[in-house]
Amino acid sequence: MGILIFVNLLAFRHKHRFDFTEGGYFTLAPQTKKLISNLPREIQLTAFFQTESSEKIAFSNLIAGYLEQTDKIKLQYVDPDKNPAITKQYGVTTYGTIALESGTKETKIQKTTEENITNALLKVTRDQQKVIYFLEGHNERKINSGDNEGYATAKKNLEQDGFIVKTLLLLQSGEIPKDASVLIIPDPKKPLQDEETKIIDNYLSEGGAVFMLIDPKSSPRVETFLKKWGIELGENIVIDPMSKLFGGDFAAPVVNQYTAHEITSDFVLATIFPTIRSVQEVPVSGITTTEILKTGVNSWAESDFSSGTVNYDEDKDTKGPISVSVIAIKNPDKNRPALKSKLLVVGDADFANNRYTNFSGNGDFFLNAVSWLAEEEQLISIRPRERKNTPIQMTQSLGNTIFIMGIIIFPGLIAAIGVRIWWRRRRL
Repeated sequence: MGILIFVNLLAFRHKHRFDFTEGGYFTLAPQTKKLISNLPREIQLTAFFQTESSEKIAFSNLIAGYLEQTDKIKLQYVDPDKNPAITKQYGVTTYGTIALESGTKETKIQKTTEENITNALLKVTRDQQKVIYFLEGHNERKINSGDNEGYATAKKNLEQDGFIVKTLLLLQSGEIPKDASVLIIPDPKKPLQDEETKIIDNYLSEGGAVFMLIDPKSSPRVETFLKKWGIELGENIVIDPMSKLFGGDFAAPVVNQYTAHEITSDFVLATIFPTIRSVQEVPVSGITTTEILKTGVNSWAESDFSSGTVNYDEDKDTKGPISVSVIAIKNPDKNRPALKSKLLVVGDADFANNRYTNFSGNGDFFLNAVSWLAEEEQLISIRPRERKNTPIQMTQSLGNTIFIMGIIIFPGLIAAIGVRIWWRRRRL
């Protein structure tokens, strides 16, 4: 009895939860932990559940992880059946609704997943929504397209991270809007006009941020512009035989080691790049470049892929590791130190499309890159995943075993121990 009291006292004074569920059901994602540990102000959560419902128990287990991380989340439960006035005041019509309020902002969610809760917290604590523009007019990837090549999922994920997403037809507008935090150029198939390239260059020089995704077979005619910023696109395709180990293709290199950078800080997920070209840094005065992604040592940059077969040729091809993504930053101007010109180029656009963005770390890398360019560092991390419902499958034999152990063997064993103790004391 004394031991039980001692253990209970320790548990009361040192609260800690252990998650033994498959897939860490009650363990919060790194992005969630990062976000709630840096909340700028208090948030009121009002949860509308029936008092004894299983949905309330599930939500309580999940939200406990949030409450462990911060004291800025204030939680109250309201039973709609017992408190109809409060329920009506909040405009709630469905059990399981969560109302979030912070300052003058408020929102409601009905599907109480970690992803939805975290996105709602972000929504009510962010004072300003930054705008991301996708360039169009050159047969780029379409952000409203749901087919495999489209970027509809990327758009949705950006919006869930709290960004406003728009398209930009540069030849029509003649300028990049002043509210643009990032300009994304997703694999233009047709060449950019000289005037467009000049507008993008001026935007960058004035402290803008640009994210270019260029497939190997695309020729957007930006080579001169990129070299000015210390970046060179390779006329090749990167081959990596080790990709077979990940269930991929030779021409779909897998990257699982990253250069130290804010985008890939604590990044432990692999990324796959279907048909990617090399992207390398070239020395340019006043520009600092970083090769952020490199393929494995067994890879090479294949320069002759017209025949349909690939073999490493030491006279023509470049041996790995191969750089496939480069960041260029303009060194600060003494007269205008606040300007932070940033350009990120990746030699593949497929990794972020609807087909591949949910593969391992692909979506997180894309979103981290945009967040870094937009100077939203608190969003850079591994994001919450949808939790799988894994019910226990109770077979008849398993049920019989549990019944025998729980109803017969264990109680019988305890009774036998009790009788033995009684008998020994009686003989004393």
